[in-house]
Amino acid sequence: MNLFKEIADIKTADQLHLPTPQVEYHNIVAQPTEQQQEMVKALSERASLVHSGTVDPSQDNMLKITSDGRKLGLDQRIINQLLPDEPGTKVNQCVDNIMQIWRDGEADKLTQLVFCDISTPQARPAKKVAKALDNPTLHALEDAVPLDEPEPAFTVYEDIRQKLIARGVPAEQIAFIHEANTEVRKKELFSKVRTGQVRVLLGSTAKMGAGTNVQDRLVALHDLDCPWRPGDLAQRKGRIERQATRTRPSMCTDTSRRGLSMPTSGRRWKTNRNSSARL
Repeated sequence: MNLFKEIADIKTADQLHLPTPQVEYHNIVAQPTEQQQEMVKALSERASLVHSGTVDPSQDNMLKITSDGRKLGLDQRIINQLLPDEPGTKVNQCVDNIMQIWRDGEADKLTQLVFCDISTPQARPAKKVAKALDNPTLHALEDAVPLDEPEPAFTVYEDIRQKLIARGVPAEQIAFIHEANTEVRKKELFSKVRTGQVRVLLGSTAKMGAGTNVQDRLVALHDLDCPWRPGDLAQRKGRIERQATRTRPSMCTDTSRRGLSMPTSGRRWKTNRNSSARL
């Protein structure tokens, strides 16, 4: 970076003072369910066994435990989809917020982004093969030959979509960034968001971060989880706090889980923000 500075004049956003909308932050805290509290105890017991050296690292390790803690902090059904859907969970509170903002912005077709890096939608194996080979014949065979499809695994994305549809949001106004699997489809999707045809767009930081320019009607951004790196958090925030966004105050909703002692979202939010301040 120092070498680059010898030939370039670098200006950061806080030095340029560009006209961007005032962002209003809301921290929505969800209380853990009884099942989550019991599962956190199980994670703690697993961690103790790992630290004591009595568990083979190939069987269990802190990386697996941390990953399970992140999933559990988002929704207990990611760990076990047979567990009940509790009314006060992160996902359900997020759906409530999306619905309220969707109704309030219906006249102006205002849009929202939902970021979630966990429990993302997965393409079916047949779809993956057809996409990889990009063969029209395979696409035709896939549509013509009925195949027994396994029961789809639970994903937060599909859960949010179905709940929004059940509450009255038209299905065509909800989209996943993962469905736009080519540059052409991505441009079409972004155009629909900018014009208000798609009003709720869900995606991960990797797919909906840098390069996503849909700010024209954007009024709210929801963070269902916290990314690992401060730079990823800045990329999320940059989708709404930027020029060409409508001048009315925008909103970022950080949804964290209180009461979970494992390294879940609340602690990671704090770590990320402290790291950003040092940078």
